[in-house]
Amino acid sequence: MKLSFRFSLLIIMIFGTTICKSPELNNGCDPKSNSFLTLLLIKNLTNDRSPGCLPYFERSEPKFVSYGVFSATSPTEIITAAIHNGKIYIGGMFDQIAATTGGGAFVWNDTSLPVASTYCSQLDVFDEDTSNYGTINHAVSDPEGNLYLLGKFTHIQGVPRRNLAKINSNCQLELEFDAELNPSSTTFYDLLYLDGRIFFSGSFQTSNGAITNYPSVTNREHVASVNAKTGLIDPWAPNVSGTDVKSMTTDGTFIYIGGEFTAVNSNGAGNLGKLHKDNGSTFYSMVDTNGSVNAMELKDGILYIGGVFSSLNGGAVTRSKLAAIDLKTNTVTSAFSLLAISGNAVFDLAIHNNYLFVAGEISTPRVGIFKTDLQGTLQTSDYSVDGVFRNVYKLSVIDDKLFAFGFFETVRTLDRKYFFQLDILSDEITSFDPKLFSSNYEFNGVALKMKENVVFLGGGFAAIDTRSRNHLVELDLTTGLPSDWNPNPSDLVTNILVAENRLYIHGSFTTVANATRQATAAFDLETKALLTWNPIVTSNSIESMIYYNDSIYIAGSFTDINATPVNRIAKLDTNFGVPDTFFAPNPNNTVRSLQIWNDQLYAAGQFTTIPNPSVHLANINRFNGSFIKTHSDTLTSNFSAYSLFVSDNRLIMSGQYQTTSPNPGYGLSYFQLPDLSSVPNTGSFPTTSEFVRSMDQNEKYIFLGGLFSSFASLPRNGIFSLDRKTLALNNWDPKFASGATVRKIIFSGNAVYVFGNIVNPNKRYRAGLVKLDPDSAFLY
Repeated sequence: MKLSFRFSLLIIMIFGTTICKSPELNNGCDPKSNSFLTLLLIKNLTNDRSPGCLPYFERSEPKFVSYGVFSATSPTEIITAAIHNGKIYIGGMFDQIAATTGGGAFVWNDTSLPVASTYCSQLDVFDEDTSNYGTINHAVSDPEGNLYLLGKFTHIQGVPRRNLAKINSNCQLELEFDAELNPSSTTFYDLLYLDGRIFFSGSFQTSNGAITNYPSVTNREHVASVNAKTGLIDPWAPNVSGTDVKSMTTDGTFIYIGGEFTAVNSNGAGNLGKLHKDNGSTFYSMVDTNGSVNAMELKDGILYIGGVFSSLNGGAVTRSKLAAIDLKTNTVTSAFSLLAISGNAVFDLAIHNNYLFVAGEISTPRVGIFKTDLQGTLQTSDYSVDGVFRNVYKLSVIDDKLFAFGFFETVRTLDRKYFFQLDILSDEITSFDPKLFSSNYEFNGVALKMKENVVFLGGGFAAIDTRSRNHLVELDLTTGLPSDWNPNPSDLVTNILVAENRLYIHGSFTTVANATRQATAAFDLETKALLTWNPIVTSNSIESMIYYNDSIYIAGSFTDINATPVNRIAKLDTNFGVPDTFFAPNPNNTVRSLQIWNDQLYAAGQFTTIPNPSVHLANINRFNGSFIKTHSDTLTSNFSAYSLFVSDNRLIMSGQYQTTSPNPGYGLSYFQLPDLSSVPNTGSFPTTSEFVRSMDQNEKYIFLGGLFSSFASLPRNGIFSLDRKTLALNNWDPKFASGATVRKIIFSGNAVYVFGNIVNPNKRYRAGLVKLDPDSAFLY
């Protein structure tokens, strides 16, 4: 009934808007048009919140944003993790956490937080050449709301795109657009959209090789143009001789270029040039400068330029890194003649109304950035940019806000690392702070409006929403966003257990939540209160913790608890951590993993007796720790077993060892429960140097992660999947980069969460945490 009523209402309203609007208005992106109103009605009546021309993105449909862990300026490692009640708990070697965007991110314009929306996912800007995050130097938009990105990258959202890419209005890579630029050492600087074409500049030239081989081998000299729909290079081919073109601007007919060059179309030119948008081969005389032109702004027929020059017109006119040129007469105006700028260079300019913002590596008249009127009268505003470096490199203006990127730490004593936003009308630094992880250098940094409530940020920042977190973090399972809880352990967290709404942790810390704890602690997850559970053990000596029937079983290398001898396996109460004195398995070496099956305890590790002979694996009584049985396999190269996992009445063991009988292989063994008879394997590692650290499963697959580059003679870096019934290797492959180490795998909510030392899975930038589809291995 409700659906029928809604449909009828929809027909009536569409008919009403059709006869009430002028028929010639038929632009779906024009709010005055007939089709815009029709689209608006349809989308709202059908509850469609997909993007298009409507000026919003819906916040109520969350999408996972991948946060990662960092220390100083580098990604680091997650050692342990747990999932409970809609939260992810991670511990390891880090002091910061941030959203791993690469050099491009969509953020909400009010909070500056990364957009976690179904319709606006991460760009995952990645550079395969450096096996690291990619950077964005510049970006522009077209009338349909598409973004064009220019920078140093090889992949966007995991898809190959080298240095130039198009992002459509719903934040997804536009697959039709592909310039197929060739690999080179070129730096790309500036970008323009004009009449269905994309113009870009850089240091590329014939001596560096063809800029593209598609549709044919093509050379370009510092400037080029491609079709804005397909990305294919067009015939526009000015001949600019010199080092580079750093900046461009246009009046709609002519394109003005600045940089370090000596000739345009074989005519002498000093760092400034004028090109026709359609005919690039004609030479137009321009004022010259005696140094590089890094930035341009055009307003009312006046071209404002900034750079490293000290004179123009062959030395006839002196200016200090900043000048204005009247394009009608091609003469230098009197503006800025009395303004002296000290420092290395002006790197960017931005105009708002009748004021000019000047940014760069400058020390006077202000540090990093200053404001003048268009004649060069210095304004009183002082932004007090400070830090180890005090440089502002790139500026963007959106509405009445100035977005400033650079290398600094504070602005007007406010913490603003590498970015600040200025309310131009009030001249106040706003609260908008995306908390960039890395600094922006020289030509990195741009801000554009994506929708009314979404801003695109590009630069050299690697990650955003950087938060100080030491060794322990709580994340939202659905959105990936970190919570405000900050227990702040003083050192590493190496093991996490969640049981009965409590979080138990172990590591090498001596304080946590402002209280003294010797390597162990526990929290109530409802209140986040620190609990009294406090067994005192040697730092980093617990390698496994499991909960069963109101007891916590721990295993590792410890030999005492609370100064009382307890040898490598213990049974603790959940309230105080007091060991059960009747439980005494007494293994002769480290125990690395514990599992419970059918009310019995299984242990794996480096031991050879427990106390009966049992190489790496034993079944023991969970009440008193007495030996029950072990396997009958013959193991050589007996280094250690690291992990145990139970699947369908089979016990899977992995580690650094070699099995010679009855099923020869390296590092992975299967045993039938309860008798621990050997199950034939369906694959093996090539040597004892490769092994699995963690396993989990769903109804179809077993997921295994560790340190390895192949399994069953097929390439698999750090992670693979077995069919749960047959134990055969399948095609599931997230394509982690060589050297990836997986510490923990958890299947939860129809996704596989992977933790460890993981930085570039499947050509996307990550820092320790990856979320995967269990069937396709798609990276969220």
